[in-house]
Amino acid sequence: MIILSNSVAQTLAPGQSATFDTIVSHTGKAECFRPNSGAVRLRCSNAIYNVHCGANIGATAPGAAQIAVVFDGAPLLETTMISQTAAAGDLNSVNRETSVNTCCCNGGAITVVNTGTTEITLGANPLLYIGRVA
Repeated sequence: MIILSNSVAQTLAPGQSATFDTIVSHTGKAECFRPNSGAVRLRCSNAIYNVHCGANIGATAPGAAQIAVVFDGAPLLETTMISQTAAAGDLNSVNRETSVNTCCCNGGAITVVNTGTTEITLGANPLLYIGRVA
């Protein structure tokens, strides 16, 4: 199990991944992470992982901000989080949880990506939790 966060707010362009500079907790060896990067490598093949992402997000101009959990480059549509902001700088809390099944040939990688079409603000102290359950 690994829990990650980031101590400062980030501005993410469309398609850009969030980075994490803080390992809140890390037990076991089912996940691999390099601080100040955005990807968590799932090390076990044929495994099931629970993934939870929570953050405060907003658009850098009035409008919609959108992020999602991405597994091996493909957004997990059930994790798409959208926040409608009335003014630049407004942040709203969003969160999603899902399960990921890895295949037989590799574990894969998890990232949190701006999947929208506008630049967004990801507030300080987002949370990314990944834990192997089977």
